[in-house]
Parts: sequence; C-alpha cells; structure tokens
Amino acid sequence: MNVREAIEKRRTIRKFTQRKIDKAELHELIDCARLAAYGANLQPLKFRTITDENEVEKVFPHTKWAGYLKDGTPKVGERPTAYIAILGDSTIKKNEDFGVDAGAAITNMMLRATELNLATCWFGSIDRKELCKILDISENLRLIYILAVGEAAQESTICDMTDGDVKYFMDENGVLNVPKRSLEEIIIED
Repeated sequence: MNVREAIEKRRTIRKFTQRKIDKAELHELIDCARLAAYGANLQPLKFRTITDENEVEKVFPHTKWAGYLKDGTPKVGERPTAYIAILGDSTIKKNEDFGVDAGAAITNMMLRATELNLATCWFGSIDRKELCKILDISENLRLIYILAVGEAAQESTICDMTDGDVKYFMDENGVLNVPKRSLEEIIIED
C-alpha cells in the first residue's frame, strides 16, 4: 500500500471486532507519531496506551461517538479494545498550544494503523477532567485527544458531498459513507 492508498483507505471506524490490540502494535503507531513534524522540533507530546480491559471500559463512557448517526455509539461487543491518549507536556512547551503537533502525530498513527489493517477513531469530544483521573495523568500533562484503536467491524467509504451536506450516513448496505468536498470546490486559483 502506498501513501495515497492509505490516505484513501483510512476512514474513521466506530464499530470494532473484539480482537485485543497488543502494546507492540500500539507502540508501532506511537513510533510513527514520534516521527511527525513538530513546531520548532520541540516534540512536546507524550502517549499513554490503554489496553487493560477495566481501563478500556472506564474510558468508553467519557468519549462521544458519531453525532450524525442515530445509533452511532458502539454497543457492547463493538467497542474498541485499545486507546492511545495523546498528551501535551507543559514542561516542554510552555504555551500549551498542542493542537497542530497532535494533529500531525495522530495523522501519522492513523495512516500506519491503516497500513497494518487496524482501524481508528480520533476523539476531541471527550471528558478530559474525568479521563485524567481515570488514567492518573500527571499535573504537567494535558490530555489533548484520545485515539481509539481496534480491528474494523464495519466498512466505511468516501462519497461525493451533495448540497454542502457534511453529515456522514449509513447506506442501505450498512456501509458508513463520509461526504467529501470536490477538489474543484476547495482549490482557489489566482
């Protein structure tokens, strides 16, 4: 699989098989995050793996799933079996503006996961305060995002956007369709 194929194949997945994801797989994703572009090369991010069944179960209620879908929250037996917490270290980057660095790192992780036939779901809508308690995050670390990782139990594909409607949807075959703007719409020529 080349980079373009990984970009096209990578889709957010919200239903997972229950295959356990081991730490070595997660460490491979984190190693790719380590190689991302970082502002001023500060590399202020830290990563915490979450694979223990009890911890995974405690994390789940503090994540918000698929707002556009009627039944978008995975049921028991469809939930991810691992997470990676993306943390910003305020002792490395004082202004605590970690969003761009985290975006680059997470993109690397998601593309590598795609190449390894793993599925991901990137969460920004999370209860950071509760998750920091559950995960025993130290005071100098800021929880930026959570990345769910697992093996896909659903199919997802891109489709053409119609009338500016960004809402993803399930089609009659149970495939999650994600509308994307056309190339012509997003390029501004001089």
